[in-house]
Amino acid sequence: MRCARAPGCSTSTTPSSRPSRRPETKARDTPAKAAQLDQILRRLRPRILIFDEFHNCLRGRRRDVEAIFAVLRRLGREYDISPALVGEAAVYDHINLTDEMASRFALAPVPRWRFGEDYLALLDSLEAALPLARASRLSDETIARAIFTLSEGLIGEIVGIVTRAATEAARDGVEQITEASIEALAHVPLSRRRGSPQREALL
Repeated sequence: MRCARAPGCSTSTTPSSRPSRRPETKARDTPAKAAQLDQILRRLRPRILIFDEFHNCLRGRRRDVEAIFAVLRRLGREYDISPALVGEAAVYDHINLTDEMASRFALAPVPRWRFGEDYLALLDSLEAALPLARASRLSDETIARAIFTLSEGLIGEIVGIVTRAATEAARDGVEQITEASIEALAHVPLSRRRGSPQREALL
């Protein structure tokens, strides 16, 4: 505190008390992050954790992949959590390398979208979320077929195609997705990408 300026009194200050800060977790402070995760799991007590795009976890070094599966086993053992691994067929192949891992997971194939009312309703919901000034009528037969053919019924591809087409429509000032604009994307279906000229150009 500060002393009042009176004759014979000198001015002095003492350090003010400040609230203590929470210790910051460094970017690579793995033990601290693990402890933080343990606290969250104990508090929330989830019964299932969904890991999307899990095939990306299998592209690292072998010991890193083994560490990931060790964590999954620990989640089940200590917290009674069932992990759901969503991804490509590589996830299924890796899990079935050993009987131990194969016995821990049950296969649940995710079917592709079929051309029908549910698919058309999906397009309507996507269009409703687009910030375009003009209606695109994505669920009309012609444009819906074009998107379906290029996407091969995969949800990620459907969303990606619509998003790219909407971006181009906004950039060009057209403010509408058309069959012509879908074709102009020159989208290569997933089944053809491995041997596509675009991929070869990267090699």
